[in-house]
Amino acid sequence: MNTAAILRSLTTSTSRYEERADGVIVQRLLTTRTQTLTDARENTVAFVRIAGGIARRVLLDLRITRAMQPGVREHYAESDLAKWCTAVALLAATPSSHQLCRYYLEVNRQGSNLPMMLFTDEAEAIGWLHLVTSDQPTFAGNAAL
Repeated sequence: MNTAAILRSLTTSTSRYEERADGVIVQRLLTTRTQTLTDARENTVAFVRIAGGIARRVLLDLRITRAMQPGVREHYAESDLAKWCTAVALLAATPSSHQLCRYYLEVNRQGSNLPMMLFTDEAEAIGWLHLVTSDQPTFAGNAAL
């Protein structure tokens, strides 16, 4: 695992967001309970807040995802979240997390030029984020949360 320092983090009812010293934002799902649309909206607000108004490299750690209420996948896919991303690495480990990642990859192919790829290894995912966005500056954080 790439061990860049964590500058700050935010925790919601279902996720933890980490801002790494190398500029990557990591979203880690924390629970296997069914995610609601309210949870998804809370996560969207937290992501925009930790991104600090700057488009970022993003690692979505979906390895423990289980179920989502109707409308949750669509909320994430249809929201303006992509404008806060320069590239997205999806991290999967289970059949359900692979299925969710494939859904986001397909939605992305249909309407976006956002670099997005599926991984099973976190270090490889972080490496790819840096490779695909090598012209992006490192962001040292925004203490004003």
